[in-house]
Amino acid sequence: MIFPNRTINMQHIILCGGSGTRLWPLSNRQTPKQLLPLFEGNSLLQLAYLRNSIACDSVLAIVNEQHAATVEEQLLKSSATNLRLLAEPVGRNTAAAIALAAFVSEPETILLITPADHLIGTPDIYAHTIETAQSLAAGNSLVTIGLQPLYPETGFGYIQYSGHDVIRFVEKPDANNASIMVESGDFLWNSGIFCCKASILLQELKQYAPEIYETAALAADEWKRTGRLSLEAMENIPSTSIDYAVAEKSQRVKVVPSTMEWSDVGSYEALTEALVHHYQYQNHQAVFIGDGSGNNMVIGKEKLVALVGVEDMVVVNTPEALLIMKKGKGQEIKQLHQWVKENRPELL
Repeated sequence: MIFPNRTINMQHIILCGGSGTRLWPLSNRQTPKQLLPLFEGNSLLQLAYLRNSIACDSVLAIVNEQHAATVEEQLLKSSATNLRLLAEPVGRNTAAAIALAAFVSEPETILLITPADHLIGTPDIYAHTIETAQSLAAGNSLVTIGLQPLYPETGFGYIQYSGHDVIRFVEKPDANNASIMVESGDFLWNSGIFCCKASILLQELKQYAPEIYETAALAADEWKRTGRLSLEAMENIPSTSIDYAVAEKSQRVKVVPSTMEWSDVGSYEALTEALVHHYQYQNHQAVFIGDGSGNNMVIGKEKLVALVGVEDMVVVNTPEALLIMKKGKGQEIKQLHQWVKENRPELL
């Protein structure tokens, strides 16, 4: 597939943070979900790079210092060229990461900013979506991608819109409000994908989040001089999301509605859907075994796990822990993860 506007200079910014807590114990601090080679040998990070390489001529990965070597190895394995890594000694949320990316990029470069841990299908629809976003960004807009909601999800942010105009952002509504918004047809899921010129993003940061702008500028200068970010410089940057810092306040924000297939792979139910339906995993080297008759999913590496007479179960068997979960309870893993953090932190 040829991307029509490849002649416009666009850099892929991959946000490689995120701990994948809802996929514990498969995802952990050493190998979070975006680095797990789950998809025909590729990780979500590698898939993110590959689908955007058709549109971008360089890539900058914003990574946790702990994962920098693995991220670099995976991207080089995927034949990434013009690759730079910016390793954070501590994460300070998306506003800090995106500000740093803008400060170390050429002002007129269009930044395509994507999370590393999302799964996106329908490549032709995705390419068309990014082409539209690129065109709006070239006209000095801050562009976000909105997804047609499939159901009233309470774990996502929403965007009320008209055409390409953003009316307002709504953060993670309750079930009743989510249902009302989906039924109205005026709302999109917020994908967390942005597209904008580096200079425009910095202008908006300076106006709406001056403390982030100033402290990120100092950290970026340090990185340019020394090739590294100090813990002190990072901790000086306020920790907040790019939505709250800029997108919810800026008058330059536009949205591109899209019908592309998208998943944040944020639960075992979503992972099961991705593996079985997108990658046809029924039996993959005893790592993923789907029992079609019982709608069960088993993830295990060390030994055989057999299920008899049960349905709608997820079993995750790792050397550190064994998880047995009824499908539909995936959101409760966050509470379990918090318990493990407080009582058995060595298992994380």
